Amino acid sequence: MLQSNAHNQNQLVINWHLTEACNFSCRYCYAHWERHESVKDLIRQDYQIRQLLLELREFFNPSNSRNPLAWELSWFSTRLNIAGGEPLLFPSVVEETVRFARRVGFRASLITNGSLLTEQIARRIGSGLEVLGISIDSAQPLSNRLIGRVDSQGEFLDLERLRKAVVAIRERNPAIKIKLNTVVNQVNWEDDFSDLISLIQPDKWKILRVLPVTDRSMTVTSEQFAYFVDRHRKYRSISVVEDNQDMVESYLMLDPQGRFFQNSPCSAGYEYSQPVLEVGAEKAFKQISFNASRFCSRYSGDSGGAV
Repeated sequence: MLQSNAHNQNQLVINWHLTEACNFSCRYCYAHWERHESVKDLIRQDYQIRQLLLELREFFNPSNSRNPLAWELSWFSTRLNIAGGEPLLFPSVVEETVRFARRVGFRASLITNGSLLTEQIARRIGSGLEVLGISIDSAQPLSNRLIGRVDSQGEFLDLERLRKAVVAIRERNPAIKIKLNTVVNQVNWEDDFSDLISLIQPDKWKILRVLPVTDRSMTVTSEQFAYFVDRHRKYRSISVVEDNQDMVESYLMLDPQGRFFQNSPCSAGYEYSQPVLEVGAEKAFKQISFNASRFCSRYSGDSGGAV
């Protein structure tokens, strides 16, 4: 007997990491995937991006009863969240992907480290985005250097330029939601983010405990993570806190080669599906684990959906 929908969600969010390339080298970066040399990253060919989005749009259409999630979730719209690496290394690809995603029925959002976000780029892509997520793990030069959030020329995130870009994107699209993403780690767990919050004025602040996918040296204890969260309790009206167990099997994610992947609950590293463009979204999705209840727990109380 088929069970009725257990959870109602306004939105289903699909995270596509379109590139592994990044201008920063964060020590705990999870955006590293096992590569199949015979399969190229989809951003090399525009038509492959379009094929992927069409395949995902059909499979994750709210009315598609063949999707196994249809019996666990009920959603009303689907959002494509573009991530990396650093997607704004390829601004024209991001712009075209956002445009095509909206054309075929997706809503769109973007996660960036903010270092390449200029006022000009903000205005070009701003009208097409529902959410802009900015990943910032410190406002201090020394902390950023220790973390690896510095480019090959030794340049750090320019916070004033970022502020101007955020102002520009809000002027272009007043309805956009700005979200700040912060990974709590061994370098920054004692930091005070008050000045940064005042500067960016995010609508949401996602606070994540560093996940030991590739490097365990930056992990924090439960007490250290709780200290960071408690220190910023005055921002709890905008905060979304995610500990490690909240992140396992709770995201819908695709890598640059168009494979579903998932955090493994038993070990560091990822589990992968076959490429969607080779076997189709339906077959590929069955090859990875996804916890619908955990997904809903992450999104509860956030009508726009957490980036």
